[in-house]
Amino acid sequence: MAAKKKKSDGSGIQQAAGLIRYFDEESEHAWKITKGQVYFACISISVFFYLVNQGVAQAIWNIFV
Repeated sequence: MAAKKKKSDGSGIQQAAGLIRYFDEESEHAWKITKGQVYFACISISVFFYLVNQGVAQAIWNIFV
């Protein structure tokens, strides 16, 4: 039989703790995105694609071209 390598205990926990510390810190220069901004962006994109699928955007484009 082949000899198995001995695993070092606790290395996974230490790596996870480092990631938690890294992602837990907030930068002062980071963008702050509120829940309302996410809702607005999702609704706006949905309405845009709905209008494109219904042909409304093409009709508006033809008025100006």
